[in-house]
Amino acid sequence: MDESSTRAPVEVLIEEARHRARRRRQVIGTVAIVAVAATAIALTVTLGGPGPSDDQGAALGGPVSEATLGIFEPMRGRIVWAADHELRAVDPADPTDIERVALPDDLDPKAMVSGWSADGTRLALTSEDAGELYVLDARGRLTAAGSTQGCCRFVSAAWLSPDGRSAFEFVAPGRLQLRDVGGLTEPRVIAVDPALGAAEGPSAPTHAWSPDGSSIAIVVADDVYTEPQPSSVHVVDLVTGVNRAVLGPELGLIRHLTWSPSGGQLLVVAGPWFEVTGAAMVNPHLGPLKMGLYLVDTDPGPVGPAPAPEPIASGHFIAATWSPDGARIAAIDHATPGVHSLVTMNRDGSGARRIVPDLGTRDWTGLAWHPTPSEPR
Repeated sequence: MDESSTRAPVEVLIEEARHRARRRRQVIGTVAIVAVAATAIALTVTLGGPGPSDDQGAALGGPVSEATLGIFEPMRGRIVWAADHELRAVDPADPTDIERVALPDDLDPKAMVSGWSADGTRLALTSEDAGELYVLDARGRLTAAGSTQGCCRFVSAAWLSPDGRSAFEFVAPGRLQLRDVGGLTEPRVIAVDPALGAAEGPSAPTHAWSPDGSSIAIVVADDVYTEPQPSSVHVVDLVTGVNRAVLGPELGLIRHLTWSPSGGQLLVVAGPWFEVTGAAMVNPHLGPLKMGLYLVDTDPGPVGPAPAPEPIASGHFIAATWSPDGARIAAIDHATPGVHSLVTMNRDGSGARRIVPDLGTRDWTGLAWHPTPSEPR
């Protein structure tokens, strides 16, 4: 006979309640063990592999995913520029598809795109009027990275390092400086050998980081405002400070340059100087300039800089950029005064077409191709 049948009803209820309590404790204990294990796994992933952090926006150098791209996810594989206080990003395969992402309210409304970190989680921006530098991260946070460029940077140089941590500065004569964007460490000064640049004046109008972050390509001119001289291009090793000239003073005004993804070539926007004097010389807004696109080898050999190449394309270009695989080029053209359009072409200049007739801004602006390819269609 079942003992419970001889007990008072209240005893039976108490015993059943005890059994239910034991079962609940067993379930809760199992859940707790699973939760602790999951937490341990999560900590292992966080500490042992790349992942976002509060002060970085995203881990640099790790694999890029939808989560780490954050607000830049709509930019993936697209050509990006700034207009009307927003980022605009066109799909080069479908120019009717343009994504828009609002820029932070505290950003200078004339800020233009300067370049991406290599993993596509940080965007460098430069204000047109004051030369203020900013970094926008994947969480939408804006960091003021300093003011070193001065007024009227009508075409922004690619000043952000590939890892998104350092800003480049030219300190004439003969010194470079790498400054921590977050301001946590002292700037690193690099002595250039042989020294380059004038003691006064804008001796380095533009520059660009190599994809691996080991070198800087620098445009050097004596004084581009009062006595315009043809500019030359030098590559400086950021470890040794050794300076190599890769292009002599043959192309006139070099407006913009950017390094190919493979690191073997520079895409240079260059053309003749103004043939007038006074205000027209210092204010490129007064009229379009004929500017070509040139490919310059970054390692021309021991005999010195190579002769100036023939342009792969001619127009009125402002700035240019590479596709992530280096097979395509995009450039801003302003053949019509005050109207900026977007042109794409193959890396040899063939197959050119105007995919965006009007970028939507009358201010000068830069562009940058997001380094992470788009998802397969």
